[in-house]
Amino acid sequence: MILKEVSVERLAFTCGGCGRSWSADYDVQHVEDGHGHDRDYYFHDGLPCPDPTAPGAVLCPGCGRGHVAVELTARRASPAITHTAAGDLGTRPGSDKTAARADAPLLTTAGVSSEANP
Repeated sequence: MILKEVSVERLAFTCGGCGRSWSADYDVQHVEDGHGHDRDYYFHDGLPCPDPTAPGAVLCPGCGRGHVAVELTARRASPAITHTAAGDLGTRPGSDKTAARADAPLLTTAGVSSEANP
């Protein structure tokens, strides 16, 4: 597998039953299998999850209904390093930086998600 891009994608959801709306951020790894086939892997709050745009993958937090409309509202992409060139700016992290990363709390979508009842 070849990692093509890592992105954060903000999705807005609207329930077809009760009308509740909310948003959530997903980490997405866009990969190619080496035979030209693309595949996306989704993570929410650091945990693997199904594609949130698939029917029934996300349930309404208000009524539990699985018929939820999904819209991509924003994304931030980080291209993957596929090769290095002369003068590469990459650095090797020291043990202090590696330890700090291991001890740092994971970012969550708390404060990002917003719910509204029309």
